[in-house]
Amino acid sequence: MSRHYAHTLSDGQSIRIRLKRSAKKNLILRPVSRDTVSINVPPFVSHRFLAQWLTDNEPLLRRTLDQAPTAAASADTLPEWIWYQGVQTTLSVHSGNHIQIRSSEILLPEKEPAAQLTHLRRFLHERAREYLLPRLEHHARATALIPAATALSNAKTFWGVCRHTTGIRLNWRLIGAPDYVADYICIHELCHLPHPDHSPQFWATVNRLTPHTQAAETWLKAHGRELFALG
Repeated sequence: MSRHYAHTLSDGQSIRIRLKRSAKKNLILRPVSRDTVSINVPPFVSHRFLAQWLTDNEPLLRRTLDQAPTAAASADTLPEWIWYQGVQTTLSVHSGNHIQIRSSEILLPEKEPAAQLTHLRRFLHERAREYLLPRLEHHARATALIPAATALSNAKTFWGVCRHTTGIRLNWRLIGAPDYVADYICIHELCHLPHPDHSPQFWATVNRLTPHTQAAETWLKAHGRELFALG
């Protein structure tokens, strides 16, 4: 019989754990969806041990989530609004040929919904490239933590990833988040260069370099899912 538990990742994202006791001696992870994993554990494993194991093995947990199939964005309708740089921004239609951004409104050309979705995603991805990567490079220079490269990702389960060999990749959907959230993710990933874990030393470095850890994680926990409104 399976039981379900909530678990919070280091960036504030909440996921579900489908727990099943089995006679096998090893813990076995399997992806279920982009926010749910199944884990088989021996009968003697306590909830406290499991919670600590999930924290200590977050990279493995994220890789498992990333293997799950993801639902495609609907081609039939667009949401009424999306987040854009921390502002709830209404999506409207206009007669022009190009996307226009106003203070709290994005104007889309008249097209079929699927074409509007493709156009808007492409537009926001380019805005993310112009907005997020310079911020990341600025923080890299300011902290003297220089990644091998910088790029965007289309990941479904994490906001950023840092590897010594390939550099840092930021989720393009962070174009929807407030400045302080984007800055926090940049610094969070940069701090993985000297600390490729979530050890106390890692968090001490993060908190020394940004005052926004708690506020950013709180915002992502409340609104992170909404950044995926376009798929």
